[in-house]
Amino acid sequence: MDENRADGGESSADDALAAAVDERVETYRERLFELLSQPSVSTTGEGMDVAADLVVDVLESSGLDAGRIETDRYPVVYAERGPGDEGRDGDGEEAIDGDDAPTVLFYGHYDVQPPGDVDAWESPAFEPTIRDGSIYARGAGDNKGQFAAHAFAVDALLAADAFPDATVKLLVEGGEESGSAGLREYLEGQPAELADVDLVYVADGPRHAVAGDDGVRRGVPTLMYGNRGVLSIQVDLRTANTDLHSGNFGGPVPSATNRLVEVLASMRADDGDGIAVDGFHDGTAITDADRELVARIPDDSEAIREELDVDRFVTDDPYYERLLTRPSMTVNGLSGGYQGEGMKTVLPATASAKLDFRLVPNQDPDAVFEAVSAHLREREPRIEVAKHGTFPPMKTPVDTPMAEPVREALGAVWGEDVIELPVLGGSLPAAYFREVEALADVPVLVVPYANHDQGNHSPNEHLDVDCFENGIRTSARVIRSLGRDA
Repeated sequence: MDENRADGGESSADDALAAAVDERVETYRERLFELLSQPSVSTTGEGMDVAADLVVDVLESSGLDAGRIETDRYPVVYAERGPGDEGRDGDGEEAIDGDDAPTVLFYGHYDVQPPGDVDAWESPAFEPTIRDGSIYARGAGDNKGQFAAHAFAVDALLAADAFPDATVKLLVEGGEESGSAGLREYLEGQPAELADVDLVYVADGPRHAVAGDDGVRRGVPTLMYGNRGVLSIQVDLRTANTDLHSGNFGGPVPSATNRLVEVLASMRADDGDGIAVDGFHDGTAITDADRELVARIPDDSEAIREELDVDRFVTDDPYYERLLTRPSMTVNGLSGGYQGEGMKTVLPATASAKLDFRLVPNQDPDAVFEAVSAHLREREPRIEVAKHGTFPPMKTPVDTPMAEPVREALGAVWGEDVIELPVLGGSLPAAYFREVEALADVPVLVVPYANHDQGNHSPNEHLDVDCFENGIRTSARVIRSLGRDA
């Protein structure tokens, strides 16, 4: 085939794919609404078993062969579609050699956070509603709308007769919001069905936002090469066997609240930003390529400061350099003493705090936990430290060839320059894929489709309709690009 005919063929396929999405988008919304209407709260177990079956149904209706994989926690749903698999009409094409067909594994999760305060929702959390161009429901962006986009991309490719010589696999877990125990169990079994994967593709989290000339931040197409890790802990301290009168005992008898604040503050470096814990930074590794990537991110820190009504940042260092290349410590909550109305002159005997540490590539969450625990107990022997959860950091080299088809797809669909980040500021279980021997060196890319203000984990979570539809188009183009490059 000559070059002109090849170009014409690509254009024709692109047009057919675009038309298929346009024609079927109402069906895709209806299927998404089915997923969103089904509660699937992994922290409580509400609706989880029914939700897993529903995910299977939605994936199968999109042309994938899907099924549940049981774990000791919640089911993992696995689905695939390969070249030559039978289509909806039952007419299959001749399959090419599986060793020659590239394979992309799309990861997502069907569990969601609890709704929280029901009165804070403008419409019920599990009654999806479209308002002002957005789909409002718990899980709309995190993560049902994003993982469903991959399945609907397969459906659109089949409808357009444009499914390439590639294999598409989906792995949708049911415990991301509560520690990914089921996913880890599945991956630790070294599943044979993942042995041929060439790219792990994660659509989760919000797109990066950039401030325009008007100072308003809006989402842009985003490609990330990993994610920060997280360690969550609880610290409890008892200094006496009962609360006491602060006048009769205050001074010589320690207050648990005072003492806990002092001990927590000891983990802060003198500059108020760094973390002064021996061994905390062991293994940290940020490459020059990562730093160059960060330096190219538009500086919209002033717009962020004004949007959040923050009087000043903790450091004068560049915003994204601080956010994406260094670990952080956050006291998520403090409790102790009297919390009622008015005053009570009490000397608290107990106090507690919840903290998280965001970790950069090559930090080991377990090693960080041991370092933090040793630091706290050395300064206060009566303190108790409990680990609540971890996700390891994960990083793919920024020069991976697999990034190019993703960049091209994002640029073509969104019509904008792609912003690239070395890591997602938040945390994902993506690093667990590296525990599969066959995936140890496979690129893992994070490509969020949700709007930057999606409100995941908050009341009125929402996914912009254009983000949902463009997510479908992006996944479809990535699949086609991988097939062409084989």
